[in-house]
Amino acid sequence: MADFDCPDHYLEQCYLVQVPRSVRETVDVFEVYGRPPQPTEPSWAPEVTLRAQLPKAKWDAISGELRLEFNRRLKADRKRTGSWAQGNNAVQRLLGKELLVLVWAVEQDDVSVEQCDVALRNWLGLKPEERWWLHTMTAASTGHAHQVGMGWRDALRRALCFGTKHDVFSLGSIAGRGQLPARRNDGFAAEGGVERRRQEFAALRAIAVGTGVFA
Repeated sequence: MADFDCPDHYLEQCYLVQVPRSVRETVDVFEVYGRPPQPTEPSWAPEVTLRAQLPKAKWDAISGELRLEFNRRLKADRKRTGSWAQGNNAVQRLLGKELLVLVWAVEQDDVSVEQCDVALRNWLGLKPEERWWLHTMTAASTGHAHQVGMGWRDALRRALCFGTKHDVFSLGSIAGRGQLPARRNDGFAAEGGVERRRQEFAALRAIAVGTGVFA
């Protein structure tokens, strides 16, 4: 079984992506509530919830970039990279939440393969934390497979499928992002200093006006 930072889906909460052999079948995404077995249990099986079903053609349109994005992050954390294969593919819990945000955005019948590419580019423009938040809001009310096109699920489609292949609306390029100036790590000890507060104020002001330039 292939995996992305989840070697055994029986032992931890994660997501399971089932990729069929036939193009006429759907790719099914399950949330798996894995756990270690109790000493008194001779055998055990995790509970699962079906979160989404995606046509194989749409999965083929997004799976390559998903693999690249996840592996880039895993390499940065010095972890083993993964790949998609036919059958069960286990995905670490947070990565699985991000995957579902994209799958939910493109699952509806009126989303074309070209729009999948648009949604993918907009999804890549989001930070992981933003994808986690979108998953939390969507899963809270419309997180089951049969709730296609409802509430937040439809909102994801409208937001991520906005634009064209040549003019993608990148949610990640909105003015206002920046970086606070670095400071010495002294164990987070409380320290005063008018100069430090002045620098942080100037940095935040620069972010607010979208310059991203710090003195």
